[in-house]
Amino acid sequence: MKKSMMHLFATLSLVLAFSTTHTFSRGGENYFYGNPLVLNGKPLDYQTFWKGSKGLLALVKGNPNSADSPRVPFKIYLKHEGQVVNKGLSSDTRELYEVEVAHILALARFGDQLIIEPARESDAKAKRVINLAKIDLMYMILGPLLAKQKGGDGC
Repeated sequence: MKKSMMHLFATLSLVLAFSTTHTFSRGGENYFYGNPLVLNGKPLDYQTFWKGSKGLLALVKGNPNSADSPRVPFKIYLKHEGQVVNKGLSSDTRELYEVEVAHILALARFGDQLIIEPARESDAKAKRVINLAKIDLMYMILGPLLAKQKGGDGC
């Protein structure tokens, strides 16, 4: 039982690791990593990306860590309560190769979605939707201060 669980866990880990790092399209003509977005030339970190983020955002084909990765034209826009926000650089018709993301996020409200959509249908697998969730700053600041200190052996 224990051995079969270990095999299952190893197989699932391998499948998940591969599926989150590589995306292939039919025929292998388009190759995108699991995270084709770069912010200031580095792979976008979704954990730290929020409404106040700044920098040049681009969509790349291939390895996002490589400066040689070709940029892909894309559309970037906000959705507020299901409605597309076509204002300023937030547009579902304008094609860009890079954009200062702060100009678009300035129009955003917490709860909006940031949509990054490749301009070419052949690159559709690289589409990304980022939910701009509200960060609970009070919890982040006061949480560690209010946490009870454990003493002794931790029992």
